[in-house]
Amino acid sequence: MKSVEILKILSDANGVSMYENEVKEKIIELSKKISEEIEIFDAGKSSLGIKYGNGEKKIGLFAHMDEIGLVISKIVDEQFAMVHTIGGVDPRTLISKRVRFFTENSEKLGLVGMLAPHLQKQEHRNAAPDFDNLYVDFSIDGGTEDIEVGDIGVVEVKAEELNGKVTGKAIDDRAGCAVLLKTLEYLKKFRIEDKTIYFLFNQGEEIGLKGAKRTGFEVNPEIGIILDVTFGSDTPSHFEKIEMSKGPAIALGPTMNNEVTEKIIKTAERYNIKYQLEPLPMRSGTEADIVQIVKSGIKTIGVSIPILNMHSSVEVVDPSDIDAAAMLIAHFIADYGKEGEVNE
Repeated sequence: MKSVEILKILSDANGVSMYENEVKEKIIELSKKISEEIEIFDAGKSSLGIKYGNGEKKIGLFAHMDEIGLVISKIVDEQFAMVHTIGGVDPRTLISKRVRFFTENSEKLGLVGMLAPHLQKQEHRNAAPDFDNLYVDFSIDGGTEDIEVGDIGVVEVKAEELNGKVTGKAIDDRAGCAVLLKTLEYLKKFRIEDKTIYFLFNQGEEIGLKGAKRTGFEVNPEIGIILDVTFGSDTPSHFEKIEMSKGPAIALGPTMNNEVTEKIIKTAERYNIKYQLEPLPMRSGTEADIVQIVKSGIKTIGVSIPILNMHSSVEVVDPSDIDAAAMLIAHFIADYGKEGEVNE
């Protein structure tokens, strides 16, 4: 299945942190289309696990399936409600957007409106709203009668393909989920009898690495490969620039295991797979931060997909980076532990 289609399906699915059931269902559907030789299981209390192979060496692939979102924090009147963030939502990204909330019995569409500029007072024209001054108008969909405090919502947007790229919401980290699914597809071409691969689609990364801690503890693989996204532009001037369309970024830093990181770099060079290097001198900001310290420690590799406009409803990714990352990981898994493997 083409990465473009996988990305669009996963981006359109709704799965705010700890409310990921719709995404989970889509991943299960896609994985069954890719391979019949898988075992699907509940991993770490409500994250999703997919097991492939039955060998002694255990390798875990981690990606978070949750996305940032909104929660109803106050019913103002029969028309308006106020919201707050689940995960890192910048309120400025919500202006003039449609938002969809999931109630007990149905869904409700609302608008975050914006006063026309020629009606704004001068002192308001350069002001950025915060959640204390942000209102959702539900009058277009029957008002707030069926809305309750605690209802979860997302920006209403559909993923689109534009000039070979995909834009939509939740590319962070549905891009990583797509890499896991494509890796499963590529692994069918290799012999890995000595390994068991665990594909772990985790809950709650955006609110504190909730799922990866549990799945890492339960599976306890020999190696953990963490798939996430990184900034495809606007990096600080004293860092090497990471760009879309130039392959995945392999993380370097104290969160990562130096030995296995060197092996995956040499794998990329051996098979002529495009890659970039991303220095992460402190914490990585990914599930690697927690996976590396589970139990007695898991040897961790970080692989990130460059995207634009992170934590917005118009994130952008190049599917070719998805394919390159999946092929890299599949080759690494196939070669790992073999005599004469690529670290020699």
